Amino acid sequence: MRQTDPFWWEAAPPQTLPQIPVTPTCDVVVVGAGYTGVSAALTLARAGRSVQVFDKMRPGEGASTRNGGIASGNLRPGYDELARKFGQERATAIQTEAKIAREDLSDFIRRETIDCDFKMTGRFSGASNAADYEGLAREAERLSRQLGVEAYAVPRAEQRAVLGTDFYHGGMMRNDIGGLHPAKLHAGMLRVALESGAVVHGETAVEKVRATGIRFEVTTARGIVTCDHVITGTNGYTDGSDKWLRRRLVPVRSRLIATAPLSVTPLQFASR
Repeated sequence: MRQTDPFWWEAAPPQTLPQIPVTPTCDVVVVGAGYTGVSAALTLARAGRSVQVFDKMRPGEGASTRNGGIASGNLRPGYDELARKFGQERATAIQTEAKIAREDLSDFIRRETIDCDFKMTGRFSGASNAADYEGLAREAERLSRQLGVEAYAVPRAEQRAVLGTDFYHGGMMRNDIGGLHPAKLHAGMLRVALESGAVVHGETAVEKVRATGIRFEVTTARGIVTCDHVITGTNGYTDGSDKWLRRRLVPVRSRLIATAPLSVTPLQFASR
């Protein structure tokens, strides 16, 4: 029988929440109950705001429980490329923000006691040739010196001990990258948000958002809400209820492959 549900749902399937009445007024309406929406709702509720979250699916049923679960402090462009495009000061600021974001995630998981299999496993970036290795070695040195990231170059002669293969021309190891169970993370975030007083309406689509002077009128499948602010956290699931945002989204394809355990030396990382 073909399995169509995401693997992550075996341990943490999306929840069907009890249907409660939609309150006609609140401080903030949040559209989308994935990571972004639930995080915003949690922050607002703890700040004393009345907040209602609406999702046309079950909370977290979209990308938040279907992603690869990589908890990463890195960016695809290296520092040199960022500096060429944006200047050195902004490049450093971008990489610093990425580092802080990963640290904040780690602190949040620990502080809220969310069981989501979070582990810092490290990441090896392989060089396809000798010139690439020199670039990765410079990147590792700069990450360590400027940002305090535990990163170091791995020469080709030492690569097998780290990666179990001689395929690459050496590479860079950085230990500030890990992984987690994305569906368990979302379930934990949803739990904490609900405990903090946020109201989440699953399977309740937002059909229209209209500005009415200094407030907003949000039409949902189960009633109209008047609020002071609206936060949209729908990303690729944005529909016609927000035509402005939908026109500005560009789809990017991504695929994940899961295999049985491979008979090679597992990735090892250690302090240097």
